[in-house]
Amino acid sequence: MAFTLDGINRDGDEMKTSTQILGELENVLTRIRRLQTEADANQPLRFNRRLSDVEQRENERRRDKGDQIAAEIVIANAEAAQLRKDYAQALESERAPKQPGPTPALRVLYKRRDECQRRLEQLHTERAGHALKAAEGDADSKKLLLKCCEDQARIATELENLTLAIGGAEKRDAEERREFAERDADEKHRAGLAAADQLIVWATKMDNLLGYVGAHFATLPDLQKALAKSGANIDTNRTNMIFSVASRDRAAKAVGLHRCFSTDGTVTATPLAEAFKSSLRSAVRRPNVKGKEHEHSN
Repeated sequence: MAFTLDGINRDGDEMKTSTQILGELENVLTRIRRLQTEADANQPLRFNRRLSDVEQRENERRRDKGDQIAAEIVIANAEAAQLRKDYAQALESERAPKQPGPTPALRVLYKRRDECQRRLEQLHTERAGHALKAAEGDADSKKLLLKCCEDQARIATELENLTLAIGGAEKRDAEERREFAERDADEKHRAGLAAADQLIVWATKMDNLLGYVGAHFATLPDLQKALAKSGANIDTNRTNMIFSVASRDRAAKAVGLHRCFSTDGTVTATPLAEAFKSSLRSAVRRPNVKGKEHEHSN
């Protein structure tokens, strides 16, 4: 089944929506799963001994049933493949921009033009049927031929008028569509600018927050120096680990900021306070005072 972008398939039937096709596909997939379960239940019996006559007949029945199920699965898989293709085509058709068709008034003019053209063809055929007898002097044929000529002239004039009217209507519709497109573009432009203004406000607030983060981060070196000068024994392996970029990457991921900045998104999300609490406390150790007591005793 092939579809065109106007929602009609090539056979002239109305195209199903993608939602309808998806529902049919889900039904087929459910049927395939049921058939596969049924096929598993009809696997031949296998024993490490010779099968009895009853068991052999049961295996034959299962093999026949399995062949039937396998054939149904092949058909269902082909149906599912076609539905997947139809679903993709339906989505393409639904998402494609729809071209505006002629207005109702213009469609009426088109219909009248087509009717005039068909009537002119009929009159031409009728004239051909009466021309010979009229030329030979048949009075009735002369009257009919004259009537055909009059009708043909009248309809030809009407067709010319309709052609002019259609040209004017098409021009008018094109101008109306262009004006609508201009208004629509202006509205979308205004909506885009409004959305952009909201993003600019967000970015301004982000700058302010980053300023706070930068000022807060600037206090870290002094805190690190105070820790080093505290007199406690410091496990620098632990402090180097939590003061590293990787530690901040884990903290950024814990609050989703790894998506905003160029941080390693593969690390384990760990809040910075949690990392500091678990590692920094154990990195700070009480100094050994035994040597100092020995010096005082001497």
